[in-house]
Amino acid sequence: MLSTKRRIVQVLSLILLNTNFRGMGTETVCIPVMNCEACAWAWMGCPIGMIGSNLAFREWPIFVLISTLILGAVLGRFFCGWVCPMGLLQDMIHKIPSIKFKLPSWTKWIKYAFLLITVFIFGYMFGKEPEVSPFYFCNLCPTAAIQVVIPDMLLYQDFSLDFARSLRLGILIVVLVLSLGVHRGFCKVMCPIGALIAITNKFSFLSLKLNKHSCISCGKCDTKCPMDVEVMDSPDKTGRAINRSTECIECLTCEQTCPVNAINNNSHILKK
Repeated sequence: MLSTKRRIVQVLSLILLNTNFRGMGTETVCIPVMNCEACAWAWMGCPIGMIGSNLAFREWPIFVLISTLILGAVLGRFFCGWVCPMGLLQDMIHKIPSIKFKLPSWTKWIKYAFLLITVFIFGYMFGKEPEVSPFYFCNLCPTAAIQVVIPDMLLYQDFSLDFARSLRLGILIVVLVLSLGVHRGFCKVMCPIGALIAITNKFSFLSLKLNKHSCISCGKCDTKCPMDVEVMDSPDKTGRAINRSTECIECLTCEQTCPVNAINNNSHILKK
């Protein structure tokens, strides 16, 4: 099944991204996922961390942007749905029984403000070091709290809470609690990487389409979509693939949910 295949890929990705036990990784290569480069076990850099490093020296992050956008142009937000460790964490937390609800549709625009303000503007004006730029995204990032702050606190038995730690841990708690009720709430509202590559869905080689002649308009695809994409309004009925929506993370939940197999993708690998 697709859901099992995706979960295996997510878990393997988490392991492969964080098995750098000898400190042999590089911060000059990245893929568009939330995996903190400051983690001692991380193999690669984070696009947001690398952008901050460039902007701190008044250098435009051309390599990071081009490489990230190229990956997006090939696969769209596939990395969000299949590879990102933060996405896996949210998927698992949302399975816990609790009251489920959806955020207003306008909240999806907030992540673009995070990208513009906390990454590009603060990065250019102040750099990304917490001492001078506490609101650069890396210093707010819940992934950094999980991979760096909490392990350091446990390793060094230092449980003091300064402003920087309190801010990161506070945001982490909000994100985790939100994930109980809102599927992929962090992805929808806060993730700057998702905002950065969202536009690439428009050009992705991967195509996810609904056959309007087979569709029975049951609405299950809309209900099950973790990103609240209006699946039935986006495909052949309007001449566009489902994943042309900038919110689609190409998790293929809609394809698996469809009771009449009216939704299909053009990848031989990502088949049921």
